[in-house]
Amino acid sequence: MLIGFTVENFRSFLGETSLSMKATTDKEHRAFNVMSAQSGDLLKNVLIYGANASGKSNLIHALYYMKKMVSSPFDAQTELIKTCQPFTFLKEAANTPSRFEIFFEEDGVVYDYAFDILGGKISREYLYKKSQRKTLVFERTAPGYESIKLTADMTDVEPLKKNVREDVLFLTWAAYANNKLAIKIVDWFANKLMIFGLNGYDRVKSDSVSDFAQNFVRKADSDILEMKSQKDGYYSSHTLYSGDWNNTGSVDVPFAKYSSDGTKRMFELSDAFYKALAGSAVIVIDELDLHLHPALVRHLISLINSVEHNPNNAQLICTTHDVMLLDEDIRRDQIWFVDKDYHGVSCLYALSDFKDVRKNSDILKRYLLGVYGAIPDFERGGTNE
Repeated sequence: MLIGFTVENFRSFLGETSLSMKATTDKEHRAFNVMSAQSGDLLKNVLIYGANASGKSNLIHALYYMKKMVSSPFDAQTELIKTCQPFTFLKEAANTPSRFEIFFEEDGVVYDYAFDILGGKISREYLYKKSQRKTLVFERTAPGYESIKLTADMTDVEPLKKNVREDVLFLTWAAYANNKLAIKIVDWFANKLMIFGLNGYDRVKSDSVSDFAQNFVRKADSDILEMKSQKDGYYSSHTLYSGDWNNTGSVDVPFAKYSSDGTKRMFELSDAFYKALAGSAVIVIDELDLHLHPALVRHLISLINSVEHNPNNAQLICTTHDVMLLDEDIRRDQIWFVDKDYHGVSCLYALSDFKDVRKNSDILKRYLLGVYGAIPDFERGGTNE
């Protein structure tokens, strides 16, 4: 379960920026939208709003970048670290580390993992864990292996740490060296943090389509009788009619060719939702409402908030422009905004940060009026004149 994520000096985020999944003490909609964990009460899902180019996707990119760094092999990390993009519009930012930190809970233990990148090298890296009390697992204070301090959970890789390169994460290296705790952390990044919408979602081709995926797709296109996996791709079965519109059987057609963008997106999302609901994973989606009818968006959110369908406490984090969701049964700490100032710096904040928002406040109306910011600035933007 994700507790929080922090990024600093990456793309449009300059200062320390944090997204928290911790629930406030607000009692509103707790039964379905909040879950209990070792680390306290956590939110099942959050919605992130903001104008175009405000930085919403950059926040998702930051989380995706951290995931890719941790879960990629060494040679890929060496190339990936070169693509780390500090804030562009401030000269001093190029000489300041880009920082990524994540807090998550797995098997009743809370982990705090972070790394800094500066000049194509890992300038800092550390891992803490907490079951009863917070303890250090390892700490790296400079690119060289000499700075790496190990504790009891990492003593098995002590003789080998001199092989760690300056442009490679020690955590990934320790997992490669078969350290059990490092393997567990890397596995969480690889399999429990599913990020969708930036480079698509890597669907694993299988010989059959699960019942879950079948039902998922039919939510978008009820005319589909069955989904089939064949050597040259996926096919969908549809009713075949005679000239007088009598049912004469079925016909299989290439799914990608005959399906709408929304239907194809539901099929792509089905794999992520199945794995998340079955294994207590985190789904992160940039533009949840892309190609989807508002009813389908609400269905996806309802799956996460359902006690019946989500017994393992999967979580959903998504950016969206669907403002009508603000009228749904949603808590103020579940609504987040990204805004960008005149210097191109993005900032992230929650609706719960505003002290004057009452339970009967018309959040949708106030947001569109600009009370909470994070809407297009037409006066600042260009004109057609």
